[in-house]
Amino acid sequence: MVAILDSQVVGMAHYIFHRSTTRLTDVCYLQDLYTSEGQRGKGVGRQLIASVVTVAEARGCTRIYWQTQESNAAGRALYDKVASHNGFIVYSIELRVGRADA
Repeated sequence: MVAILDSQVVGMAHYIFHRSTTRLTDVCYLQDLYTSEGQRGKGVGRQLIASVVTVAEARGCTRIYWQTQESNAAGRALYDKVASHNGFIVYSIELRVGRADA
């Protein structure tokens, strides 16, 4: 999904739907949210999130979630207004499968 202003892309949201072990319906993972630097603070990110909400509701999802870096102060200021932080910390393991040097 993209946000366009004056024929230029000023933001984008990438999301996926998937099943959940804690819900009977699919959930939506907001994988990436980006607003061009010159448009930050002008509501582009908020509108993109609202559009993802609309799409996810139409799909029958009961939850949208995403993660961000702790240091993303500008993003977190918006996220704190539109969503709840549930206290989860994300861990990951980078796998070597499929890499030539594996």
